[in-house]
This record gives sequence, structure tokens and C-alpha cells, in this order.
Amino acid sequence: MSSPSVNSGTARTTTASGRLPEARHLPYVGRFAPSPTGPLHLGSLTTAVASYLHARQAGGEWLVRIEDIDPLREPPDAATDILKTLDAYGLHWDRDLVYQSTRIAEYRTTAQALLQRGVAFRCSCSRKDVEESTNGTRRYPGTCRSRAAHAGPTSIRVLVEPGILRFRDGLQGPIEANLHDTEGDYVVYRRDDLPAYHLAVVVDDHWQGVDAIVRGTDLLTTTPVHIHLRGLLGMPEPRYFHLPILTDRRGVKLSKQTGAVPVGNEYSATTAVRVLELLGLAVPDDLRGAPGRELWGWAIRHWRIEELIGRQSIHMD
Repeated sequence: MSSPSVNSGTARTTTASGRLPEARHLPYVGRFAPSPTGPLHLGSLTTAVASYLHARQAGGEWLVRIEDIDPLREPPDAATDILKTLDAYGLHWDRDLVYQSTRIAEYRTTAQALLQRGVAFRCSCSRKDVEESTNGTRRYPGTCRSRAAHAGPTSIRVLVEPGILRFRDGLQGPIEANLHDTEGDYVVYRRDDLPAYHLAVVVDDHWQGVDAIVRGTDLLTTTPVHIHLRGLLGMPEPRYFHLPILTDRRGVKLSKQTGAVPVGNEYSATTAVRVLELLGLAVPDDLRGAPGRELWGWAIRHWRIEELIGRQSIHMD
């Protein structure tokens, strides 16, 4: 299966109403969901390739979703840049693209429903307020749980009660989390009237029928929040596979913030081979200059995500 080109495959909604179609019953639905804060670098391309290979090997769909709900951090052309890079590398997606900025009404409706059910509440605390009241821990102390009146703008927080949440990650094994002690009541709608990442990702993964999530270990700590929220919303839990992140010689995650170099919008066989080798695949010599379609075809047949079990990071030379 393949997507339309970047020019013809960037529809911002999937139906006239803005709602996504009903999830189709497929053996696997995965996704790559970048935030358009800059161009793809080697770390983000590696995550895209891993999620693509895993979906294709399973005979399922691979979706691309642009998580553009933080406009102050998003350069104007970043989303287009990301899509051009995916297209240049032959990482073609299924279905139309989804831009989260077109789905704000869905997130707002879901947040309001949580309020009406009494499992969420309005909070007028700023991030600075929380940090000052908790000596910098940023664990929300429950300040507004019983506050009825607010002088300024409010966020919406979900109530988190004491208890241990457990799940098994496909690569990192059994995970336990106590959200009450580590996170506290978390935000699903922000004071600036924008959805929080937690809410948007959970709502969209469910509506798109995503049942397997391949992403970096840097997002492993957010997964208990997503599982907790999915439980409140009556959504089934997907399979999670948290990949080792790429780190530099100092052990620092490769990212835009640490100066990671963009991979560019032209296909590079050298870069593609390097990505596959970072993911544990031994690329034969006769494929080292191959076009993306040929290289990915070989990689899909030889992909073994099990080779990454237990690894939390991959150090770059």
C-alpha cells in the first residue's frame, strides 16, 4: 500500500464533518505522529522507519498524523518539510493525512465530557504556581480540586487517585507507575484554550483505530497517563513498543534542541542504510546504494523488532 504524493496526500480532514472514518478491522494499524517543530533529524527518521517497517511487515496500515497543536513552537513550513522528507525516502502513508489543528472541536468536546462526568475539574494554577508550591517537583498538589470560582483562565485537569498502573511494553517489558505520586492530576486542556498533548494523542489514536504504537523511550513516561485516560474514556489499550533513542557521545538524546542536523528532503542511500543499521539490520553490500523502495522491501522482510528488546538508547559514534 502507498500514499498519494505529498502534493495530493495532504488533505486536512477525512470527511466533510471533520470526523475520522470508523476504524477498519485490519491486522495492524500503526502511525508516525511528529510535532512540526522542525525538520526530521536522524533520530526522528529512525523512529519513522521503525514504525513503518513494523506496520508493513504485519500487513497493516501505516498512518501519518501531524500533531500541530502548539503554534508558538511550530515554524510555518515545518510540516511540509517533514512530509517532503518522508516522501523522498519512500515512506508512503495510508489514508489521508490528519492535522490535529483541524480537530480542536473533538478535543474540546471530550474534555467537556470528562468535566460533566466529574472525573475532571477546572484549574487556574499556572505552571509556575505548581512549581513554586511543590518546590520544583511539578507534581500537581490538588490545589483546585474543590475550588468553585476562578479569577482568570482555567485548564482542565483529570483526577488521579492513588494506585499502581501496570502495563507491558513490547520492548521495555513490565512497567509500573503511580501517577498519583509522580504526576498528580494531569492537564487535558490548557489555559490558553488548546488541547494538551495527552488528550489529543489519545483521542486521535482511538478514532484512527491505531492499535500499535512504535515510538521512542523518551515518551515512555507519558504512556501511563495515556493508558489512564483511555481507561476513563472506555478505549481499548493499544500495544506499545518503545524504541531506544539515539544519543550523542555525551549520552544526550539526539533532538532539535541539542542541535541534531536535519536529514534533508533528498533521498540518501547512505542515511537510509545507517538508519537500518542503527535498528539492528545488517544491510548487504549490494543494497548499500539501492533506492528506498528496494531497500525498504528488503528491510520489511528482515525486520526483527525483538533485536531491540531491553535497549533504552543507542549511542552514536
